[in-house]
Amino acid sequence: MRGLLLGIIISLLFGALSIWLMQQDGGYVFINFQNYTVEMTVWVALLLYLIVTASIVWFFSLVKWGAGAGGLRNWWVSRASSKKINTTKQGLILYADHEWQRALEVLTKSAERSLIPEVDLLFAVRSASECGQIEKARSLIEKLKVSNSKFYLLAQKSLAEIYIQDESFDLALEIITPMADERPEDPGVLRLLADVLYLIEDWTSLQLLLQDMHRFKALDKSDMALLEFDVYQNLLSEFQADPDLTLQEQKEQVADLWDIIPKRLKTDSHLSCFYFDLLVSVNDCEKMIPIMIKNVNNSWSDELVLRLGETGIPKPEFRLAAAEKWLVKYPENSILLFTLGNICCQLKFWGKARDYFSSALAIEPNPKIFASLGEVMIQIGEVDAAHDAFRSGLILGNQERFSR
Repeated sequence: MRGLLLGIIISLLFGALSIWLMQQDGGYVFINFQNYTVEMTVWVALLLYLIVTASIVWFFSLVKWGAGAGGLRNWWVSRASSKKINTTKQGLILYADHEWQRALEVLTKSAERSLIPEVDLLFAVRSASECGQIEKARSLIEKLKVSNSKFYLLAQKSLAEIYIQDESFDLALEIITPMADERPEDPGVLRLLADVLYLIEDWTSLQLLLQDMHRFKALDKSDMALLEFDVYQNLLSEFQADPDLTLQEQKEQVADLWDIIPKRLKTDSHLSCFYFDLLVSVNDCEKMIPIMIKNVNNSWSDELVLRLGETGIPKPEFRLAAAEKWLVKYPENSILLFTLGNICCQLKFWGKARDYFSSALAIEPNPKIFASLGEVMIQIGEVDAAHDAFRSGLILGNQERFSR
C-alpha cells in the first residue's frame, strides 16, 4: 500500500515538473518540408520523440513476440504437437480395441513425425505381431533400434515375444539367452525365458531358473506357486531312471530328484503320489510309507490312501494299524475301506477283508471292489457268493460304460 502511494506521488510530481518545463521559454523547433512547416517548443518536440520512439519499440516487440515463442509460432507448434499426439492416441485406442491392422497402419505412419516415436513403434510392433505379420514386426523393431539405442533391450524383448507367439522357440531362445546372461536380474527377461522353457517342456532348465525368478520377483506369489508346482510335478511324472544303471544307482537317481523339491511341496499329496510311483518302479517304496502316512495325517488324501493298499508294498501290519486309526475319523470313506480290505488280503485276513469290502460297496458300489470281494469269497470257499460278486461287478461296469 505504501509503495502504491509513493508511486502516485512521484507520478504527480513528475507530471507537474513536465508541465512547468514546457511553460518555460526553452526555445523552439522549426521544421520545413516542401510546402509544410511545423513549429513547436523543444519540450513538445522531446515529448513527441519519446512517444514515437516508444511506439516503434512496442511495435517491433509485438512483432517479435508474435513471430517468436510466445505467439503465432508457439500456437503453430502447439497445434502441430497436438495433432501428432492425437494421431498416436488414435493408434493406441485402435490397439486397445483389438483393431490390429488399423492400429498398425496408424502407428507406423504416426511414428515418422511423432513426439514419442518409440511408443508408436513399440505398439506398431505388437499390432503387426497380432496380425501375424512377423517380417513387418521385425523391420519395425530394427527402426526402433536405430531411432533410440536405449530401447534396444525392449525391442529385443518384443521380438522374442513375437517368436514365442509364432512358436519359433529356437529363434526366441537365441534372443533371450544372451539377454538372460547379461541381465539375469531383469524380471521381463526371466519371464520370457520361463515361457519358452515351459512351452518346450524343458523342466530341468526351468527348475534351475526358479531360484532367480524367486530372487528377482519375476512373478507374483500365486503365479510363482503355480509354476513351481507344475515344474516339479512334470519332473516327477516324466522322470525315467537310466536303465543302464544298477538298481541302487536308479534308487539314488530318484532320491536326488526328490531332494531338489522344496520342503513345503513335499507334503503335497499329488507330488507324493508321483514320488511313490517312482519308488515302486525302482523297488524302493518302503522309505515312502512313513512319509505317506504322515502326509495323510496332516492333510487327508484319497489318492495317497489308495496307494497305501497296493499289493507288493512292505510292512502291511504297519499300514493296517495306521489305516484303522483313520477309520475312526472317516468311517464312511469307501476309499479307506477298500484300502483296508486290500491290506487285509495281503495279510490273509480274509474275514476282515470281506467285511471291509462289503462296507465299501454299501457306501459306493464299484466294479473293482466287487471283483476284490469275489476273490476273497473264493479264498474262504464261498464260491456262489463269489460268482454273485463278479456278476454284480460286470453288470455295474457295463452300466457305467453305456452311460458315458
